[in-house]
Amino acid sequence: MNSEDFSRLEQLFFQFSSEIKEDSRKFKDEIKEEFQQFKDEIKEDLRKFKDEIKEEFQHQLTVQREDFQKQFAFVGEGFQMLSEKIDRVETRLDKRMDCLEHKIDSVAADLSVHRKDTEVHRTIYKVKEQGE
Repeated sequence: MNSEDFSRLEQLFFQFSSEIKEDSRKFKDEIKEEFQQFKDEIKEDLRKFKDEIKEEFQHQLTVQREDFQKQFAFVGEGFQMLSEKIDRVETRLDKRMDCLEHKIDSVAADLSVHRKDTEVHRTIYKVKEQGE
């Protein structure tokens, strides 16, 4: 090996070294770029997933709200039916109370007439008190 060969080898070595460095730098840049793309894709996927979760949650809330509204409507209808039934019972009780008041007034009037009759005929009718 002579000095020319040695120089040539040295040149090739430096050239190879600089090519390796350049290739390494390019590879590193490519890896960084691919990693950034992968990172961006994951961010986008996570954003989409979050949006899907939000949409599903909103859907479930809507379903629950509608179900609650239906059940609340059933409860309202039940209260309305009970209110109507109470009104009917109250009407019937009012009629019966009116009838009872009329009967009591009739009995009181009959009793009053009977009492007047007994007072007029004191000698014929005598009310015995206890112990007499």
